[in-house]
Amino acid sequence: MRPPRATYRLQFRQGMDFARAAGLAPYLARLGVSHLYASPLFQAVPGSTHGYDVTDHGRFDDELGGLEGFLRLSAALKAEGLGLILDIVPNHMAASPHNPWWRDLLRHGRDSAYAGHFDIDWSAPKLLLPKLGQPFGSALDAGELALGCDAEGLLLRYYEHAFPLTPSSWPLALEAAGEGFPAAESLPAWLIEPDNAGRLDSRLAALSKDRALLERLHAAQPWRLAHWRAGRDGLTYRRFFEISDLVGVRVEDERVFDDVHRLLFELLRDGHVDGVRVDHVDGLADPAGYLRRLKDSAPGAPPIWVEKILAPDEALPSDWPVAGTTGYEFARSVGGLLTDQEGAAALTAAYHDVIGAQPEPQAMLTEAKVEILTHNLAAELAVLVRHAGRAAAGDPQAGDWGPDTLRRALVALACAMPVYRTYLDGSTAPSDADDAILTRVEGDAKLSADLDDPAAVADLVRLLRFGQGEDAQRLRLRFQQTTGALMAKAMEDTLFYRYGRLLSANEVGAEPEPLGLDAEAFDRAVQARAARQPDGLNATATHDTKRGEDARMRIAAIADRPAAWSEAVRDWDALLAPAGSDAPGPETRWCFYQALLGAWAPGDRVALAARLSAYMLKAAREAKRETSWTRTNEAYERQLTGFVERALTADDRFAARFAELAAPFIAAGARKSLVQLALKLTLPGIPDIYQGTEWADLSLVDPDNRRPVDFAARSAEPDGPFDGMKASLLQHLLAMRRDRSALFALGRCQRLEQTAAGQGRYLGYGRQHERAVLLVLCELRTPLGNQTAAPAFVLPGPWRSLALRTVFPDARLDRTGDSISPHGGFGRSPVIVALGETEL
Repeated sequence: MRPPRATYRLQFRQGMDFARAAGLAPYLARLGVSHLYASPLFQAVPGSTHGYDVTDHGRFDDELGGLEGFLRLSAALKAEGLGLILDIVPNHMAASPHNPWWRDLLRHGRDSAYAGHFDIDWSAPKLLLPKLGQPFGSALDAGELALGCDAEGLLLRYYEHAFPLTPSSWPLALEAAGEGFPAAESLPAWLIEPDNAGRLDSRLAALSKDRALLERLHAAQPWRLAHWRAGRDGLTYRRFFEISDLVGVRVEDERVFDDVHRLLFELLRDGHVDGVRVDHVDGLADPAGYLRRLKDSAPGAPPIWVEKILAPDEALPSDWPVAGTTGYEFARSVGGLLTDQEGAAALTAAYHDVIGAQPEPQAMLTEAKVEILTHNLAAELAVLVRHAGRAAAGDPQAGDWGPDTLRRALVALACAMPVYRTYLDGSTAPSDADDAILTRVEGDAKLSADLDDPAAVADLVRLLRFGQGEDAQRLRLRFQQTTGALMAKAMEDTLFYRYGRLLSANEVGAEPEPLGLDAEAFDRAVQARAARQPDGLNATATHDTKRGEDARMRIAAIADRPAAWSEAVRDWDALLAPAGSDAPGPETRWCFYQALLGAWAPGDRVALAARLSAYMLKAAREAKRETSWTRTNEAYERQLTGFVERALTADDRFAARFAELAAPFIAAGARKSLVQLALKLTLPGIPDIYQGTEWADLSLVDPDNRRPVDFAARSAEPDGPFDGMKASLLQHLLAMRRDRSALFALGRCQRLEQTAAGQGRYLGYGRQHERAVLLVLCELRTPLGNQTAAPAFVLPGPWRSLALRTVFPDARLDRTGDSISPHGGFGRSPVIVALGETEL
């Protein structure tokens, strides 16, 4: 299997199917990528917009074109010399009757052949199905539930949902149906005959007015329908984050593993797939064990990438047999490098002055974690308390702790975790990395003011480290699976919408503090990543990032000019939020202006207002202060969206003033974007191009960043100057990677030292393989005022005799002794790339 040279991420569904993707193969080949990197393609729930709600791992989605459509896509890719990387979802599936495994489980309960495929607590009285819009009794009173049948048996219908009834309960309904219908044991064969199912379905629908019958039938099932809110604290299965419609899969079981991966392995064996991306690896019970089994079982030993969020001081586990991650830590490092550290203090002061407070991000994160774990993930916390109680009961020292004490200790421990999770398996001692994390977490958790006794924390950590037996193992596994979900929900989906100092820093895989990254720290991150995952993906935009890659760079430019931004905010506020107005609070407005800066483009302001309104509404609900997804404040939401619409459509004065004051940040952001692109394509790793980002990517958070891409336009000439410069730089660097693949795949990377001029505002580095040398010089901060002096970079000894030629853009380099510098500065482009060869 050919290793990727560069990937192109394509989001299937919402208009992108196999036929359309096949038609893009020539375009992708001309662009210069080597592999299509596809979102999940297997059967998902009808109308799925993303494909992560898989219903059948054994077939391609019918809405995309099924198996025949996929084979045509594969042929089209091969005809252009392109490979395929497939995104798979082993952690969870849709908890939907459209899922044949789940449907069989609902019909047969723990007797189902698939009862062990899902992470279900079978000790609970019933499998809870939180699907109703109101309590079960109220749904009955409203006539929302009805009996029916399909070709497999009897059903209980709730709007578009159809829940299979267990065969042992069929006699209740069939006896009520009266004469002319078969006995329960004969029903499946009888239903096959034409018209029989329709006749029985009509009769059962008529019986649905019999409330007592429906209650008896419901009570006879292995599952219980409940209000959707019951999932928060009563769920009886592991779910993905807090989404009750996605049920955890026990892929650690060998039989389940085989069932989940059967089609994937066929595709690898037949040469249709060249690499695998594993979604949400931290949700698995045993990520290392899963990845080893995947690597050993997958035909052709394909490269594997994992969606894994690494903390700034966290390394990818050394025992994972993977090519690398999907690149969030790369995006974090690049974003930090392009954020001016010198402006951080002034920007923080301006932010505090505007909002009238001095929030501390780490304290806010802890507060958000406690809120998420005790409210949103209350069902997961209840499971942990139950497992902890059982594990402690067999321990002479921990056995005296009651459930409330254990609950408080678990909350303190989970909320003190600085990373997504540890990787304890109970069979061996913790790794050095995990041991250090647990030691730190234990110390921090003991300081929690909510603890009953800090000694309970120490006992729980001891059980996590060394506890033996089934109960201790269950506690260990579920604790580690829960802390990942907790960190994601508290950091990415809460803190990032509450702490708005600089939204470009609030990105998946990043943290609000510290703001900015100097060249030395960036180089250390590059070298560490190159050593552990030289073939990791270099991503700057994905389907999950909080904003488009170019929108992020515009916002990052605020740190270059914090005083100018603060003054602009006051100017805009004077137009939109005069005294006595009903405008939202200063924190919300501060964030709105940043979001608008990122998305701003001349043209249809009505469409822009709709996008910004949707974004601000999602931001407010994620922040969970004035409103939320589960407790909507309609009056506040009308006020918020009304403010956005007035700003962009009701008064031309604000739009004109915004465009005027935002212009310097947009210009500076454009230059940062070109540097970001050059870093992605020339540093160690495999560049990943997210769909449509050949041109300006000014998208907001999903679903805005998953909008269909106008590929017809991208096959023509770009309209604007930035689009043209970005597309040209991308194509030139992709062509260079194609023509000098060994240099980019194997070349070591070395940062160039700078002379005194311009320290901290520029970056230079080189890569060498055999005699070939690549040099890249970048402007990190747009020069202010009359700062026009060109930076000088010192060439190391072996490179001092290089005969260099610049390849893009059309620029010249000056040589002075052992140093090089851009002739006349960086000028039109903030990036200079040069090639040369060393002497033999």
